[in-house]
Amino acid sequence: AEESRSIGLADMAYALRTGRPHRANGKMTYHALEIMHAIHAASNEGKSIELSSTCERPAPLPLGLPEGGLDT
Repeated sequence: AEESRSIGLADMAYALRTGRPHRANGKMTYHALEIMHAIHAASNEGKSIELSSTCERPAPLPLGLPEGGLDT
């Protein structure tokens, strides 16, 4: 397996330098937080919790990226 520690941070920095949106954006972060909160609330309340947020699924990082690059 390729080394992938801190790949999200590297993707964010690379996106900022090249002007493209980064994959771990605020909408995705908020949606993940809402999911975690809903799981906790559903467990405590014994019922399902409807989510109000959505986010777009980002494109995956391509395999075989060149050293120091995060885009093909």
